[in-house]
Amino acid sequence: MDGARILPDGERTRVVAVASGKGGVGKTWIAVSLAHELARSGKRVLILDGDFSLANVDLQLGLAPHYDLVDLLSGKCRLEDAIQTYSSRVMTRGKHLLQFDVLPGRSGLSTATGLERASADRLLLSLRLLRRYDVIVVDLCAGIDAVTRHLSVMADRLIAVTTEEPTALADVYAVMKLYARDRRASGGGVMDCQVVINQAASHRSGKKTFEKLFMACRSFLKWEPELAGCIRKDSRVPGAIRQQRSVVEDYRFSPATIDIGRIAEGLVVSFAQEALSEERQGLRTG
Repeated sequence: MDGARILPDGERTRVVAVASGKGGVGKTWIAVSLAHELARSGKRVLILDGDFSLANVDLQLGLAPHYDLVDLLSGKCRLEDAIQTYSSRVMTRGKHLLQFDVLPGRSGLSTATGLERASADRLLLSLRLLRRYDVIVVDLCAGIDAVTRHLSVMADRLIAVTTEEPTALADVYAVMKLYARDRRASGGGVMDCQVVINQAASHRSGKKTFEKLFMACRSFLKWEPELAGCIRKDSRVPGAIRQQRSVVEDYRFSPATIDIGRIAEGLVVSFAQEALSEERQGLRTG
């Protein structure tokens, strides 16, 4: 992707981390689909594969990267060599409908040989300082290892993904509990975590599931998370993943596409509101 565009003065890159307590709840699919929808809205997007044991963002997108995050951190390649550009298959007037950048991870690493906190700090800082991206979507490792927790706190927003299954709810509650504790310990202030209920039987069913999680957080964590949205179960999603194709490109009016689109729209609106608030605050303090 052409890197000539630089963010205007006063604007900053937003980092959205996507987490889950366990595998199999659709976390990576949601991260990838958010990247699609944010790019469709005109945002310049990078998706960073932060799952250092089972990285598969590149697989879902049908990419075959020559370099990856491990090569970058080891000094084997430069940032511009590691970043791949994904282009949609759909074209309009000879141009791809959307594009976004991908910083792929490497599958098969243990947590111990993955990213360290200091390296994570330097990496995200360097990506922010590029001022090339409006949004960086970080697909985190499922679970609660130390680096995953650190990246969650570093992000501007954490999106916690779960399904309606009791085990998935219990695991995502653990993620949110540790996020709240780490955020407070770091002096990060207000919690900025939203929940996505994936593979919901219906919007109504998904909202009821969220209410259970909400009540647990309010009662035991003294904190009230927000619902980013519910994504209905869609039979097209598993097939698209197997074929390394995008539901949001191939089936624009499918339930999953509509629902992920609403979540992305909510992110765009909230970031615009935050930017306006920050600008006003800057004017007052300036």
